[in-house]
Amino acid sequence: MIERSTKGNRQKGFTLIELAIVLGVIAILTAFFLPGMLKAREDSKLSTAITQLQKDFPGAIARQVSRTNTCSTTTITAAKLKERGLPDLTVWNTAWSVDAVTSNQVTISYTIDSTDTSAAADLASALNQSNNIVKNSATATGNTKVTVAYRCN
Repeated sequence: MIERSTKGNRQKGFTLIELAIVLGVIAILTAFFLPGMLKAREDSKLSTAITQLQKDFPGAIARQVSRTNTCSTTTITAAKLKERGLPDLTVWNTAWSVDAVTSNQVTISYTIDSTDTSAAADLASALNQSNNIVKNSATATGNTKVTVAYRCN
């Protein structure tokens, strides 16, 4: 009888079944964890937006007013506020703008592009609890924009 040596015939690599099982497990884990990670990402953006609108915007407006000693449409512009440290875009990579400027108030529009349908309303609600804005001036327009008024004096 001929004996065959099994030393040289060892399996190298993975079988197709093993690879399919691993891919299936990865797909199940992704389906389970991905929605939570996306929600956490949106929550993080909302938190950053609140910080920007409660602290960064009033700070930039105050610094600009202190440099010029006036609050007008020529001294308070988006370009000048960006020079005072404000970002070019919102946390959702959309543009923000200066809507109106009076002698004692600046109104900012902060656009939102969120998958969270309550983001704008939640943002406006959080801002209205702040002392850094004109009282109850934060309003949400659908889920696409929040308008906020700041003191300028």
